[in-house]
Amino acid sequence: MRRIDVRLDVTDAVGTGEQLHTVATVVTDRLVPDPVVYFAFPGGGYTRHYYDLQPKGFAGYSQAEFQAAAGDVFVCCDHLAVGDSDTPTVALDFAAVGRANAAAAREVLRRLAAGELEGIGELEGIGEPVRPAAAIGLGQSYGGFVLTIGQAADPVFDAVGMLGWSGLRTMPPWSDDVDIAAVIAGTAGDGLNHPMRAWFHHDLEPEALVVMDMTRGSGGMGSSEVWGANNAPGGPAVIARNPLEPGVVSVEAASIAVPVLVACGEIDVVADPWSEPTAYRGSNDVTVAVFAQMAHMHNFAPTRMAFWRRLRAWAASVTSTSG
Repeated sequence: MRRIDVRLDVTDAVGTGEQLHTVATVVTDRLVPDPVVYFAFPGGGYTRHYYDLQPKGFAGYSQAEFQAAAGDVFVCCDHLAVGDSDTPTVALDFAAVGRANAAAAREVLRRLAAGELEGIGELEGIGEPVRPAAAIGLGQSYGGFVLTIGQAADPVFDAVGMLGWSGLRTMPPWSDDVDIAAVIAGTAGDGLNHPMRAWFHHDLEPEALVVMDMTRGSGGMGSSEVWGANNAPGGPAVIARNPLEPGVVSVEAASIAVPVLVACGEIDVVADPWSEPTAYRGSNDVTVAVFAQMAHMHNFAPTRMAFWRRLRAWAASVTSTSG
């Protein structure tokens, strides 16, 4: 299994005049001819490492490894202001954050085609260039919000997966007494007592793993583990746009003209999964999948591999009907 970290210039895509880069990790194993290339964007409070989870004492939680083992390319992406990416200081909107992600994906695809990612062109059975059967964007939670806006602004992906994100209205199932400001500040509870624990993590998940994810770091927002982030996508300079507002991405979602996968757990923020296809009226191919024994943070769930296998099957259907 190979992991290649790449730093990608997104200055022109953002368009504020500030020099900015995002960081991604390209994960591969033994490539098949014409592989699917997945670009995966995390939710609020998470870095790209959410897709390549390596929690101490646990195995089998890396979605990147699972998909790469099938011969595809999995690219774990940090948004601007998240993980190892640059944090903007000049005001920008979420369309700029989405364009940055699209520019990063386009540059990775260019490097794959040109054989410029060290080691990938040398994999057994694959010559250069590496040309994907499809480039698929994945956005989990807040990452789905940014992916929707970004795909509308710069449609680089051949298909998109909205993971724990609603194109109609995202509705976290928290109780009325939850103090959201305190949650963001990291003062509302921690570990097993975190107010979001019940809908982030299914009761069947190991408590030790839940504690790892729900114990906040010094910055207050994300876990103290490597997959935790202190900034939401775009960071403090981003112009406010509430992802929980009804219809917040209705225009952008309706403009998406590629296949869409809506995937969520039985405990999640998608109030009515079976209504989701109505959000994507520009697409003629919308798939909905709901997974039992899964809460909002899908990659921690006991049924995570069922989700990953379904994603692989859906990607195969996309490539079989493309063109």
